[in-house]
Amino acid sequence: MSKSTISTFQLFEMFPDEETARVYLEGRLWKKGPVCPTCACGDRLTPRKKGFYRCNQCQLDFTIRTGTIFERSHIPLHKWLYAMYLLVTSRKGISSMQLAKEIGITQKSAWFMLGRLREACAGELEKLQGIVEVDEAFFGGKEANKHLHRYVDEFTFRLNEGDVKRHTLDRLDSFVDAVDGKRLTYARLIQ
Repeated sequence: MSKSTISTFQLFEMFPDEETARVYLEGRLWKKGPVCPTCACGDRLTPRKKGFYRCNQCQLDFTIRTGTIFERSHIPLHKWLYAMYLLVTSRKGISSMQLAKEIGITQKSAWFMLGRLREACAGELEKLQGIVEVDEAFFGGKEANKHLHRYVDEFTFRLNEGDVKRHTLDRLDSFVDAVDGKRLTYARLIQ
């Protein structure tokens, strides 16, 4: 995908249904073709219907959902991509109520999706790198009103490598890359 600005309308044009989303995700997560999530075999696979593959080495039937955050979810993949887009482009995040309204699912399903998406992005935090843009910060004021003992160094920041107002496809791509290899199941999420 190009690194240009993308609108919601363009996202809908790119991923109008589950099939287009499946093809996109397979291309992003399996750059050299499908790979069995159990034995990592990629050369002894038989394609099946509706995006299923059969590993002839370990006899596993799998899809792009197997071993990822999409596993055991009946939510169509294009809705997952739209949820990712909304999550990375929302200025202050998105609630499960708002996500449910936006993509036409129940609030419970939206809560489940957001939990999995946030878990997929969790990891060890490192110091900020690259271009860091500070947004919505207030510094200064009258000297008489400054109280060092009450001063709190709080501000909102956004690691963005560019203009805060641009919502790009490479953000969506990096989000999909973060999902790769995450073996999250419902049982693990509720622990």
